[in-house]
Amino acid sequence: MSRYYIGADIGGTGIKAAVVDGQGKIVARRSTATPVNEGAAGILAALKKIIAELVCCGYEIGGIGIGTAGRVDQAEGVVLYATKNLPGWTGMRLAEAVEKEFPLPVSVGNDANAAALGEGWHGAAAGLNDYVMLTLGTGVGGAVIHNAEAISGRQGGAGEIGHMVIYPGGISCSCGQQGCTEHYLSGKALSRLAAEAAEGWDGRRLLAEFAAGSATAAAAMERYMHDLSLTVHNIQSFMDPEAIILGGGVAESHALWWDAWMSKLAALSPLSIKVVPAELGNDAGMIGAARMIMNKEGK
Repeated sequence: MSRYYIGADIGGTGIKAAVVDGQGKIVARRSTATPVNEGAAGILAALKKIIAELVCCGYEIGGIGIGTAGRVDQAEGVVLYATKNLPGWTGMRLAEAVEKEFPLPVSVGNDANAAALGEGWHGAAAGLNDYVMLTLGTGVGGAVIHNAEAISGRQGGAGEIGHMVIYPGGISCSCGQQGCTEHYLSGKALSRLAAEAAEGWDGRRLLAEFAAGSATAAAAMERYMHDLSLTVHNIQSFMDPEAIILGGGVAESHALWWDAWMSKLAALSPLSIKVVPAELGNDAGMIGAARMIMNKEGK
């Protein structure tokens, strides 16, 4: 019988998990809202519940991979730091907690790293060895892949693009800094720009109005595209990757603003930058998390 793996993805708004086969195909999936109001205990219980449902689907499960927002000690499976998007999650011994519930090997890593591994396995980064993934979702995440492996760093902070400062003295961040990228490029940031542009607008409305040619929307998007261009330029300057993969919920709407942004990026940066949209969408983190435990098990 073929062996399958569970890949889970924990974010500030939702928890998703899937059974993935050895070729990266999802054969079963579950999802639930992240019960942030219940703190760490509630989040862990919600994760265990959907994993249990998948374990009972009848597949031979070889292990569980988990991608979570925050800085992670991958060797120990411990969340070293998480923002208020996952309250109480800092210090969670996630691998240990899940292994106690399920008699299976468990691997835990940063969610952006998992998504990047997924894109490298079967997505926009297939065939690449050195690339960076920038995820624009509830927050802003990032991952650095070198020689086809995720770099985690000494304190699990490699690729924390969301907490690079682009505006010193800017908007206060829960990490203790001011002017972090997360507050200018996340979905929440886009919604803030939308609300400032016109009463009653949210991020989706802003993008739709921009695509329709609204001058009001264009002014707000000009700010967003400038900050995105600046961030991508800085990544290219520092890492010089083969490509930068743009993923996350905001990036999924790229058809509405990609061409305009490419013009903005070309005007801002003299560098040759290859940026491509992610291909796996919301499945990237689950597929990559499954790949993570497969790598750990040598499969």
